[in-house]
Amino acid sequence: MAINHPKAGANSVPAYQLSGVPFVTSSAGGEVQASPIEVTFPYVTRFFVVQNTSANPMRIGFTADGVNADITANYLVLSGNDKTPRMELRCKSLFFRKDSTGNCSFSLMAGLSTIESNEFPILTGSIDGTTAFEGVG
Repeated sequence: MAINHPKAGANSVPAYQLSGVPFVTSSAGGEVQASPIEVTFPYVTRFFVVQNTSANPMRIGFTADGVNADITANYLVLSGNDKTPRMELRCKSLFFRKDSTGNCSFSLMAGLSTIESNEFPILTGSIDGTTAFEGVG
């Protein structure tokens, strides 16, 4: 008789209690421009830290629409040469875009859970015209 070993899902608490598997990446100098750059994680994050490695402010968000919208949008502005605190957030991708004038660059460190990205819902402001996840864009 075969034994089925279930996969950890988006709400699997033990998967977030373990230390994160390291994931580190950086952009090229001035790579972050007016078009959003998406960093996709192979597994759902347990936490992440972003450092703006340029002098210009940068937008960080969870959707392309979120970082592209106006001042009422759903993004975080990270000042030049600043870094976020450790963000204990679950996501499967992050979007980066310059905030105003001047291109930007970043370094990103994340701790990944054991939950595969395809097991996590798509973060979107609407699904079929109805609100799904408010605050993401």
